[in-house]
Amino acid sequence: MIEATIESVRLSLMTPNLMVVILKERGGKRRLPVFVGRPEGDAIVLHLNGEQPHRPMTHDLAANLLRSLGVQLDHVVIADLRGDYYYAQLVCHSPGDEVFTLDARPSDAMALAVRAGCPIYVDEDVMEVAGVVPEPEQSEAVNDEEDLGAFEDFLRSLDLEDLDKSDD
Repeated sequence: MIEATIESVRLSLMTPNLMVVILKERGGKRRLPVFVGRPEGDAIVLHLNGEQPHRPMTHDLAANLLRSLGVQLDHVVIADLRGDYYYAQLVCHSPGDEVFTLDARPSDAMALAVRAGCPIYVDEDVMEVAGVVPEPEQSEAVNDEEDLGAFEDFLRSLDLEDLDKSDD
């Protein structure tokens, strides 16, 4: 298993009602994009930003239930990828220190993990199949030169001789 941290949570550019959670491999370069529903993404962001709603949200309620029952959320695992769907597990300890797992959606697992302050892991096979290594960013100077080159081409295509003549 690979430990991962939530690097960012962003709105999906492809689908407005989805968000994407970017998990970053701890000590590595790979990222795992996990698309989540807008409410779940907002719940993760809200907690990461330290904001407290006036009333408990669903994930707050679930975390409170686990705590009140004496169950400790040890860690969560993005455990499988089938088709386009990730599968996650909550790994918990009962009051008698028995370890058990619960099936969960990755969005719910991550929302609970941030509330419990527990680690998030990704199965190596999942990271191998769906993980990406971002391309090194080009320097801004190169991008600026490319942008200026296109702008210079545009300027050369204009007929500027008539600009200083006014219509009388």
